[in-house]
Amino acid sequence: MRRFRVRLGSLLGIPLWIHASWVLVLGLAVWASTNAFAEALPRLPLAERLAMASATGIAFFGCLAVHEVAHALVARRFGVRVHGITLFLLGGVAEIEGEIPSPGAEFAVALVGPAASIVLGSAFLLLADRLGSWVGGQAVAFTLAAVNLGVAVFNLIPGLPLDGGRVLRAVLWRRSGSFVRATRIASRGGAIVAALLAVMGLVIATRGDAIGLWYVLMGAFIWTLARASGRASPPVERRGLALTGEGEAS
Repeated sequence: MRRFRVRLGSLLGIPLWIHASWVLVLGLAVWASTNAFAEALPRLPLAERLAMASATGIAFFGCLAVHEVAHALVARRFGVRVHGITLFLLGGVAEIEGEIPSPGAEFAVALVGPAASIVLGSAFLLLADRLGSWVGGQAVAFTLAAVNLGVAVFNLIPGLPLDGGRVLRAVLWRRSGSFVRATRIASRGGAIVAALLAVMGLVIATRGDAIGLWYVLMGAFIWTLARASGRASPPVERRGLALTGEGEAS
């Protein structure tokens, strides 16, 4: 992940990086948005639709950065060191040194990302309402609202490495007292989600829609991270700091 990336700067003291694979997904986002805008607003010139789609794609990755920064800021409040955030092919990943030290901290860190996406989605809905008769601006704002709310809902699915999987792990960890057992159960949820995504993608692809291959890729990525998450070691608490592990994607 650290190879083939360029630093953008910092947001609230947290370094931001862009991986080379981000260019591919930006291109896909612009292409898909251009087609969607063509169907919804066929009278708009192609150049205007391309500008709208480009603004949508760039703003979407800005929203992903905010989602990840929210995770990182709350993790930092619990004494966990955050090295940076990288935006890449399938979204964003926060580089966290060590595991979250307690079920309560895990719960808070996990929920703040979807909460940030919900706030962003709501803000874009309000913006669309304020834009009045500017049809192009409304279309972009509505698209970003829908995407952010979709990111929040998807991330709340109960399976690692998704945020919902971390919420599930926090609840099971609190009830059983076993971090390892809670992690294994939550990682199995992630594996199920990954398999369903891959199957759905294959079905869509066989019907002639290339977007199905994207779901297959997402499924493969989530499967890999779910298996890696299942091997996580229990945290060691010392002076409030989480000292074990190499961190995990959020």
